[in-house]
This record gives sequence, structure tokens and C-alpha cells, in this order.
Amino acid sequence: MAGFAHGASGIAWALTRAGSLLGDERLPALARETLEYERTLFDAEAANWRDVRADGSPGAAASHPVLWCHGAAGIALARVELCAELDDARLRQERAVALATVARDGFGHNFSLCHGDLGNLDPLLLAGGAAADTALRQAAVTLDALEARGWVCGMPSGVHSPSLMTGVAGIGYGLLRLAAPEAVPSLLALRPPGATPVR
Repeated sequence: MAGFAHGASGIAWALTRAGSLLGDERLPALARETLEYERTLFDAEAANWRDVRADGSPGAAASHPVLWCHGAAGIALARVELCAELDDARLRQERAVALATVARDGFGHNFSLCHGDLGNLDPLLLAGGAAADTALRQAAVTLDALEARGWVCGMPSGVHSPSLMTGVAGIGYGLLRLAAPEAVPSLLALRPPGATPVR
């Protein structure tokens, strides 16, 4: 799959970070191979990456999710992080496409970190510049929706959950991050407290 938690972007990110920390040049090379696979899932017409779970299913329409766990939001986050580690024009181009896809199609769902609006704001915030400005404008819309709809979790049928990734703990964390993005680290990028933001 394409994306961060369940996808090739997260694997490429982990291999690149491990290679940097361990000084092992084989790991970024493996990361690049992982990205080459993920590029086979890109659909230029949709400006998004295909969900392979629908491939080959009779009558199934192509799906192009815009989520952190799998989809363009996780790809955007990984590309933002990878561009800080690897000097690669293709990564920068993919970052731009993924961020634009998140800004265009990534909102109006639930409010969870894993596959909801607050999680989709994170790659935009991390990217900085115009993307962060977009995130702040979208945050106002998201906060209005949160007030109108309540704390809709990322669980099936809107089931209320106290959990971090799909529940109210994550919604609360996402709100803290919006209030103080320089002080509250990105959970979705696995940033520890006190980490210097990547730009």
C-alpha cells in the first residue's frame, strides 16, 4: 500500500532515518527502492496514489485515499521528512503533489489523527511556508466542523473511542498541536518532545 502507517512511505521513512542514525548506506538505498515501488501506484489523473486493496476486485472502482495511515496525507508527511534527508528533485515534486492533494481532498471526514482532519493538517504544518498557511486556514474550517458535529472519532459508525490514533485523545492532541505547533511535536512524524522542526 501507499502511505505512512500501512504503506511504503512509512517504510522508506524508517529505512532512511535508520540509515542516517546508524551510518548504514544500504538502508537509504533500500528506501529508494521502496519509493520506486510506491511510484507504480501513482495515478497522474487523480494526482494521488491508488489503494491496492481495490485492485482486481470485480466491479471495484479505483480508490485514492487521502489519509495518514494509507494515502496522500501519509505520503506528503513522508516526503516532507525525506526531503530533509535526501537531495532528490523527484521527492520534492511528489511532496508538492501530495500536499496539494491533501489541501484539496483531505478534509470533511472524522477528526482523528490516523485518518481524519486533524491528522491531515499535520503534513501541511510540517511542510511550512504556503502549506502551513493553508493548514491554518483549513484549521479554522475544521474547528467550526468540530464544534458543529462534536468529537467524531475515526472508528466505524462513528463509535466514540478514548484512543490516541482514532479517538478523543488524538483529537485533543491534534488541537494542542494546532494551538502551539512549535511546542507540541508531531506524533505522526514520530517526533520526540524538543525536536527541531524540519523545514
